[in-house]
Amino acid sequence: MPDGRLYVLIRGIDMAYDARVLLGLFHDRDKIIVMDEDSVSSFDAGSMLITLERKDLGGGFSAEAAFYDAINGPDDLSAVLDGCRKPDLQATMKISWEEMERPGGRLLRNGKIICGTVLYRVLQRAFQKDLPYGSLTGVRPVKLAAICLEDGMDEEQTVELLREVTGISREKAQLLFEVACQERSYMDGDASAVNLYIGIPFCASRCLYCSFTSYPIDRLAYLVEPYLDALDKEMAFGARWIRENHLKINSLYIGGGTPTALPEKDFARLLAIVQGFFGHAREFTVEAGRPDTINMEKLRIIKDSGATRISINPQSMNDETLRLIGRNHTPEDITEKFRMARDMGFDNINMDIIAGLPGENLDMFRQTLSRIEELRPDSLTVHTMAIKRASRLHQTVDEYASAPDEVVDQMIEEARKSARRMGMKPYYLYRQKNMLANLENTGYAVPGKGCRYNVETMVERQSILAFGAGAITKIVIPSENRIERTDNVKEVTQYIERIEEMIERKKKLFSETIK
Repeated sequence: MPDGRLYVLIRGIDMAYDARVLLGLFHDRDKIIVMDEDSVSSFDAGSMLITLERKDLGGGFSAEAAFYDAINGPDDLSAVLDGCRKPDLQATMKISWEEMERPGGRLLRNGKIICGTVLYRVLQRAFQKDLPYGSLTGVRPVKLAAICLEDGMDEEQTVELLREVTGISREKAQLLFEVACQERSYMDGDASAVNLYIGIPFCASRCLYCSFTSYPIDRLAYLVEPYLDALDKEMAFGARWIRENHLKINSLYIGGGTPTALPEKDFARLLAIVQGFFGHAREFTVEAGRPDTINMEKLRIIKDSGATRISINPQSMNDETLRLIGRNHTPEDITEKFRMARDMGFDNINMDIIAGLPGENLDMFRQTLSRIEELRPDSLTVHTMAIKRASRLHQTVDEYASAPDEVVDQMIEEARKSARRMGMKPYYLYRQKNMLANLENTGYAVPGKGCRYNVETMVERQSILAFGAGAITKIVIPSENRIERTDNVKEVTQYIERIEEMIERKKKLFSETIK
């Protein structure tokens, strides 16, 4: 397969970004040039070309992708554009109006999904590479399985439709169906409920892979008090907005960073502020995170605050890995702090681990799973290693050995088996860019112990009001099938006021039209 430039001509649909993301999983992103008919440029001799086109077709539509191994000059390009040159590889899907009206037809109506799939099918053959999620590159693939469930489809029907429409593997399609079934028990259909996130941007140290808004507290401890002062004011504004709009709080999540990195006095103040404003949350999670930030006093403060769920995150149970990624604790510290929390009465504890950490092999990952099974947490979140642009790992990636894709895939499967042995089922799932082996992050939980906040961030049916550094508020507007995001809580009110004004204008215009 040539390693030169790959030109992509897209016609009939606006999906340059989506196509570029998918193409980047097969070819060097710096050598991909996406065009439309108005920007067809000269080609390097011998360059590859892909054409992708959507056409209306008698109430339905067709999607066609074609691959040309080499384009040798303007005449050759003209022959392609005129339809006179036969492609080296081709894939076509035709979707009829009748198919779009059947159960699951909402997936077939999505032109970007169908065009992405024909593009994937030619890339799959051209580069001799299969992707576990086929053409899917988005964060929330479970939404597709949820649509099938809403339409009354069973597992086999859902799996077959997902495989046809996206090229996803049978195993991943079955996983999406199972997650879609499980997440229903954690979803809250109350339109008057919101979810809250509070970000604490301090940590004991910055891990190698971390891209969050997080700073070492030993150097920036002088900022904690003024940060809490500002957070107090921001939460007061949010609490007033919740009261004035007669809203309920479905879930509350304090994350970061690591909230327990705060000194006891400041940590107690934080939870007292939260309890004063939002003490009536249905679910209340505190990210205890790093075992080296947990002690008996902080656990007592959490317990007294009314928190219903905590997370103690080892990431790995191997000493050498913990040192490499910059975590100042041992596997024994993790075990000690977990048991300390259990003894204090915490009955809903999550643990996070990462598959594919630098330097880890399959046996080391199995060792992590074995030690976690001994502790038997109530939920286990399994992340696939992602090399994020804001992380130290991204800047120094050549210095570390990453596990091959097939090994990372085995790790994820071992984690799935381990979760089953602990009586857990997958209840939420999401994906990120630059994940090893193009896999996923999955949350497992014993029945009833999953995190409502995690589910609501994925299903996007309730708004999330966020406070603090790096926190993003997400306003869901069901009537318009739209979601707005902002990092400023005051903008939420201003935005809603603008929406209300727009609705009133539309009502007035409608009334005048009727008259």
